[in-house]
Order: sequence, then C-alpha cells, then structure tokens
Amino acid sequence: MGIARVSHQRACAIVLGVVSLLAVATREAGAESCTGVTGSGGRFAMCFDIGNRFSLTGGSDGFGGGLALRHVIHFDDEPDLVWKLEHTLLEGTHAGLENRFSGVVYRGRFLRHSRDGHIVIPLGTPKKIFLPFDVGALAEVGRIDWRPDTTISRLGIVKAAILFDVSRSRNFRRRLAFGPIVRWDVDVDRDQRSVAEHIVSPFSSGLANVHLESNTGRTVVDLNLEAGSVWRNKGGWQPEASAEASLEHIILAINDRPIAVTLGVKYDTVTDETIARVGARVVLFHRRDSRVSLDPPRKRVTRR
Repeated sequence: MGIARVSHQRACAIVLGVVSLLAVATREAGAESCTGVTGSGGRFAMCFDIGNRFSLTGGSDGFGGGLALRHVIHFDDEPDLVWKLEHTLLEGTHAGLENRFSGVVYRGRFLRHSRDGHIVIPLGTPKKIFLPFDVGALAEVGRIDWRPDTTISRLGIVKAAILFDVSRSRNFRRRLAFGPIVRWDVDVDRDQRSVAEHIVSPFSSGLANVHLESNTGRTVVDLNLEAGSVWRNKGGWQPEASAEASLEHIILAINDRPIAVTLGVKYDTVTDETIARVGARVVLFHRRDSRVSLDPPRKRVTRR
C-alpha cells in the first residue's frame, strides 16, 4: 500500500479541486429531515454527528484511526455565551509497506462565541470590548512523524496557537480561523538514540484553517495552512510551511454507522514532497445526531 506522490502542479490542481468543493458542504438544506423511512416503515439516520466518533481509516496512505469528541459549554448567567470544545485523541496513520507513521496523542481546539461578540476586561472597572471575531486557542501535544528514508524522526512536544475565528458561527459547521503559533519540535536520530536538533517557533509562524460541514454532517471540507520562520539550534532561522486539504463524504451507513469516502493532498517544505491520498473511513462507535429519531411514532388511541 504505497503513498501517492504527485507533482507540485498537479498538487495545486488537487487543492483547487478540493477547495472548489467547499460549496458542496453547504448545499444540503437545513430543513431536510434527519430521519429516513423505508417502504416497510423502518427508520434510519440521514444526519450524523461527525464530531463524536471512534473511526478507522484505510487508503492509499495506509491505515489508522482516532477518537473525536466535541461539546458545547453553556452559562446560566450569560445565555448568549458558549464555549465550543473539540478534542482529538490518539489519531494516527501507518503505511505498512513503507513503514511510515504519523500521529498525535492529543489535539484540542477551544473557541469562545458570544452573540454580540463582546469580551470583558476584568481590570479595575470591568469593561466590555466588542470584537468582529471569536477568540480561542489550539493545543497539541505528542505528535510524531516517522519516515523510512531517514533515521530522523520528528517529535512534536507541544504546539499552541491563539485563534481568531471571523466566521463567528455558534455551531461547529463553519470555521474560518487564523492566528500565531508557538511550538517546540525535536528531531531524534533513531540509530544514535539522541536528539539531533531542536526546532522552535516563538509565535514566528501563523496558521489559517477553513472548516465547512453540511447541515446533515455528511460532507466535510478542511483546508489548513501553516507558514513562517522557525529557529533551529544548528541552522538558525529558516522558513517552513505546510498545506493540507481534505474532503470527506458519507456515502452509506450500516446499522446507522456511516462509511465515508475521503480525499486529501498535503505538501510540506520540510520533506519537500506532496502526498495525495484517497481512502475510506468506517465509524465503529458514534453519538447519534440529536435530530435523528429511530423510534416509530406512537399511534394515537381513540377512545369511544
């Protein structure tokens, strides 16, 4: 199961193709029913909560899986304020034939949303400041990238970012966020079993993220960009950038467990390679979308 490498020109075409599918993620009308009914009266889910699931993936880039959780925190004293929290746990992909592995122990994204966009400065007399964007943070620990063509493996010790979300969506279906990054990576020589180099970005890099998902959760598009300068203890300041686009579309469900087709492309200046992938995602466990009702409607009893 090899990894497909493509030219930069074709990669750009793939990225543009994936980005052009952003509109697809918003085509499904919000009024569409989330519960389907067969001819025999059986009921099945037509909407899916993609943020709460344990799934396995397989495709041209190998096989893997991960656990995704997300939830919203409400406040009784401020009904217009919510915190949107997303968590990814033990996510990874292994390409068996090439002995390549990429994974992360934990990644979290936390966004604060208020209806009027205000934050309170609690210094002296509390003051309200109205912002045209939501604020939040990204946190990631325990990333590893293992490649077979070198004895160097990169360990992402910690990465954090301040996020500004200009989409200001109250739910998880839309995000257009950007912000500065602080991160500390370590290149480890597997043969020598020693640290080869430290890579640090003290808010000298930035990220941009576009996320769109349809109202039913059946189509999801993501675009991630990171670029800036990093400091290496052996090479000083150097530019570094990466870009990744992905599309996921649920094509069917078995016992209401969705199966999706996945497409993606990624470019990284560190390895100077572009990798395209196609595969499938199978959800083993998930939380049912709250809009789905699989219980048949109760028959009204007419009293005489």
